[in-house]
Amino acid sequence: MINIIDNYNFEHDEDLIYKYVEHMNNITSNKSLFSLVFVNDEYIQSMNSEFRLKNAPTDVLSFEDDMDGYIGDILISIDTAKRQAIEYGHSKDRELFFLITHGYLHLLGYDHMNEIDEKQMFALQRKILNTFEGGKFEKRS
Repeated sequence: MINIIDNYNFEHDEDLIYKYVEHMNNITSNKSLFSLVFVNDEYIQSMNSEFRLKNAPTDVLSFEDDMDGYIGDILISIDTAKRQAIEYGHSKDRELFFLITHGYLHLLGYDHMNEIDEKQMFALQRKILNTFEGGKFEKRS
């Protein structure tokens, strides 16, 4: 269901990530394969500049692909994720799973370009996060 590529040497609990992805798949009724790629700010900034014409680092980028059950790649800047975890006052795991969820929903076609779509996407995002392991992750501010 997931291929983890760690270009950052980020200390993470792979078993917990696999368990979380299974949880996301169960809630969304989706069993597609995707890659999760951990990168630094420099790399994600270059990708953000090339594909979104924004010359700044960002937290997560999703690149859709539709080939035989493979839905695409999610790039997460660990540098930005760590900063945001501190800024929002929650754990690095909670921030990481928020970003995984956000990127995953984009791969499934969800977006937040208008108010209606944003409400739908963010409600599902909250549901996924808040129902994992009995509400393991508190709400993000």
